[in-house]
Amino acid sequence: MSFLSGLETKAGASANADALKGKVVALYFSAHWCPPCRFFTPKLAAAYEMANEDAHRFEVIFVSSDDTAAEQAQYMKEMHGDWLRVPFGDACSALKQKYGCFGRKEQPRWPSAARRNGIPALVVIGPDGSELEFDGVGSISKAGVPDPWYAKFAWPS
Repeated sequence: MSFLSGLETKAGASANADALKGKVVALYFSAHWCPPCRFFTPKLAAAYEMANEDAHRFEVIFVSSDDTAAEQAQYMKEMHGDWLRVPFGDACSALKQKYGCFGRKEQPRWPSAARRNGIPALVVIGPDGSELEFDGVGSISKAGVPDPWYAKFAWPS
């Protein structure tokens, strides 16, 4: 998943993108100012813990739509699981445009970008870089978090 370089930990330290090798990755497009995001984030944290209970084979990467880097960091500290984030700024913008997942208030920044979904959005990427699922938020919400959601993916052994 070469498109994800320069990742950071929840605490803001540099993370090695090689740690994603062989894992299913969920790009989590979200913001603290978004009420549905704040409702969904704890569900995602629970799914993350369940999926990694016996082995760390699933990673979440937060792609922020917050207004500042400080807001992004605070949101992660308050509500997020122990997952990674894309540094605030250009890298976040590039991923939001690539996958078409961003808040309505961000649309004027990229008038030519096709918006596939607002936030929260969860795009699940396989170990080979292919998109496995676009509606991860709906899948987790419908499954109530446990096995039915993540069991359908071909997890690396």
